Amino acid sequence: MSKRTRYDKSMQWFCAAVFALFSFIYIYVFQGELLALMQDYLSRGVTSSNAFLAALIITLLLMLMQWGINRMSKLHGRWEAVSYLPSCTLLALVTDVNVSTMLYTPVKWLWGVPICVLLYIFLVWANRNINDIRKKNYFGVLWPNLLTFNILFILTAQLSNNVPTSHMELAAWHYVHDDKYEEVLSIGRRSDDSNATLTSLRNLAMAKTGRLGDLMFHYPQPYGADGLIYNKYTRQTDRYGSRTFYDHLGAEAYGGESGRAFAERMYHKTDSAIYRDLYLAALLLEKDLQTFAREASPLAKADGQLPVHYQEALLLYNDQNPDTPVAFVADTTIVNHFSDYQTLQRQYADDAIIAKNLSKRKFGNTYWTYYDY
Repeated sequence: MSKRTRYDKSMQWFCAAVFALFSFIYIYVFQGELLALMQDYLSRGVTSSNAFLAALIITLLLMLMQWGINRMSKLHGRWEAVSYLPSCTLLALVTDVNVSTMLYTPVKWLWGVPICVLLYIFLVWANRNINDIRKKNYFGVLWPNLLTFNILFILTAQLSNNVPTSHMELAAWHYVHDDKYEEVLSIGRRSDDSNATLTSLRNLAMAKTGRLGDLMFHYPQPYGADGLIYNKYTRQTDRYGSRTFYDHLGAEAYGGESGRAFAERMYHKTDSAIYRDLYLAALLLEKDLQTFAREASPLAKADGQLPVHYQEALLLYNDQNPDTPVAFVADTTIVNHFSDYQTLQRQYADDAIIAKNLSKRKFGNTYWTYYDY
């Protein structure tokens, strides 16, 4: 047996191991929830997906496809990794799903597949017609394959669904479906990125755990009070959609009903603690301090301290309305924090940009920063 044949065989096994490891981790860790959602959608909720099995089966099918194609193209040695181009292309296209519409992007299929086929044909021709100038040592065979895999894996990630908020949303749906609300709140805790569905799922988790008044402004709230409810017209499956959201919340919003109107209706109808918190949160998100102060007064008169954001809002209200303040038990730390915030606003009163940046940096998780900026 020649030295070249021995290297080709070992490289074949090496490349197979590298691709299998990448494919399995990529699907199981990064795209598992996306494929589970797609399976649920296509089966209309009849079947559910196991991320481990899905990663294993898809990886085996892609490797089988590579083996079959390469039986004809005979890309070996330093060309071995090139033979995984079709498998990587298919992996990218299969995981390129729009989470909102549950549709694949047809444009990528229309140009991605033909380009892959033409490029692969060219590389097969090049392998058969260009003189082999590789070195007769293992490293001379290894580095071209590693370089090729780097390129293929980067392209796979770029062509698939790589939107961070989409994957955070899918992970949040998974935990909500299993009633794991604390895990929902751990998703993207330090990220400033969000979308409408992720925002509503976080707010749902906080409401279900009774922490809306303490944590709401630790997360982005770009949708105001409407971020408290789910957009029931979003195309999703029953498992990942409005029915699941409102089943967990306990009531459903009317068509076109705003977040504030829904929370107010349910609060006055049931007097539930969850809907009370949703209603008070809606008032804060709409910056209606007058109504909030009136609705929160009964809570302020009760024993114990109010949630953090309620205290922050009432401190702001009392500062704006010194003649009609709301009496409540205020935490000393929050009072001092508000004093520091006011000092910063006065210090940079003539420079709105600096005031905004410093406020978000030092007081970014407070109601005052949300109210002012």
